[in-house]
Amino acid sequence: MQTDLVGDLAISWIDLSIIGVYIVAMLGVGYYIYRQAPSFEEYLVAGRSMTTPILICSLASTYYGLDVLFGTSEVGYNDGIVAFFGYSELSIAFYVLAAFLLSKKLHREKFISLPEILEHNYGIGAGLCGALASIFYSIPALPLFGLGRICEVIFGMDAMIGALLLGSIALIYTLWGGLWAVAITDTIQFVLMCLTLAIGLPILLSETGGFDYVATWAPEGYFSPLGGMPIWLMIAYMATGLSILVDPGFYQRIFAAENYKQARNAMLICIFVWLVYDWLVTAGGMLAASAVQQGILPEGLHSNDALLTAMIYALPVGLIGIFLAGVLATAMSTIDSYSLVAGANISYDIYRPLLKPDASDRELVSMTKIGIVISWVLGFVLAFLFDRLMALWVFMATILTSTVLVPIFMGLFWRGNKTPAAGVLSCLIGLFSVIGYYLAISTLGAENEVYGTYIWTFSIAGSTFSLWQEYALYFSLPLSLLGFAIGNSIGTPYTEQSK
Repeated sequence: MQTDLVGDLAISWIDLSIIGVYIVAMLGVGYYIYRQAPSFEEYLVAGRSMTTPILICSLASTYYGLDVLFGTSEVGYNDGIVAFFGYSELSIAFYVLAAFLLSKKLHREKFISLPEILEHNYGIGAGLCGALASIFYSIPALPLFGLGRICEVIFGMDAMIGALLLGSIALIYTLWGGLWAVAITDTIQFVLMCLTLAIGLPILLSETGGFDYVATWAPEGYFSPLGGMPIWLMIAYMATGLSILVDPGFYQRIFAAENYKQARNAMLICIFVWLVYDWLVTAGGMLAASAVQQGILPEGLHSNDALLTAMIYALPVGLIGIFLAGVLATAMSTIDSYSLVAGANISYDIYRPLLKPDASDRELVSMTKIGIVISWVLGFVLAFLFDRLMALWVFMATILTSTVLVPIFMGLFWRGNKTPAAGVLSCLIGLFSVIGYYLAISTLGAENEVYGTYIWTFSIAGSTFSLWQEYALYFSLPLSLLGFAIGNSIGTPYTEQSK
């Protein structure tokens, strides 16, 4: 039996069977842990007992989801190796900084969630602002968007229906097993993710004539590390790496580690894995563009679909199934991790302080599961409001970074007084400056179909300037810092109020 794919591409019953086995295995892991009836701490941070090997697998598969598989390959497809040198690798420094700067500090404090840090330093108001930002960032819009694209390309299925069906699998095993289910399934997914790209890219390289052929048609700057991408856009893409420093999923892994050294070492080892993965995905996007140039793949191929379509064309029967299982694994590892984070924000950071300060473990686990479902539904709705993965990723990362980066770091490392108003104003001014900026640029500017964004071009004194939506961080972070300074001059320091 053959199912139509794109053009002459097809997927066999053997490959479909491999995908089916993978899905059943994920559900089996979740159900097994569900039978163990974990407590709230076990459900949310795995009883603080995760070791370096499982942290490596969980971190690698969670952070390099479909936003990288499709988003970075999209940049590689359109712009060349700048996707690796000018975007992905410039953000690696933030991973190193996070490993050494945050792991010991966060693990020592025994926090449960990122918003709890804000609540501890500024009170419940800032904690609630942080919870809302964390929920927004953690709703699984990116992987659900990717799952929809996968179903559209592979099965000719409507993207929303495909995301609903496949995304529900990750939802179910996360509801059953919490972080341990997430960690174990992420370990399986990590192996599939690495194996399929390592096998598929050399085959694709051979099928398309390699980079020698790419050089025969590539536009100027395609092989330049800085490419033809506007320098301020490149810096804006790199700046989204700041979200690593306040990523609630990363914080959750630190809280779940046996000790801070386990978390730090896992992060440093993951950097090597991410470097390799980034290059494979960038190369895959460029080779997919080459396949289109040669007529191997159809003209007008959506840049988000390029790597997926090219790999299915190149791989033989059997390996296609493993590759597609790996792609599904990449998506599900992100859905499960971030749905759990958002669910915990709803239960621990909103429900507990506002409605039930004395909530039992059982009540918190139940409310976390309700929160997981809420976050999944919100992610499903948001996923289809954007046309490009990269645009959606930049928007979500900008919201989180602008809202909590300044108050989190001031709370953790600044020894001076910190008032409740400082935390709240820093969060709110950062948040609303991003929303206002995006609305202004989308109203005043024009859509750019190449980058899937809006650009406002204007002239001052005979000189022409362009503001992209992606430039929001240039304005929002200084405003967030200003909000902290203004708020810190108002009222009594929170530490004095709490005595």
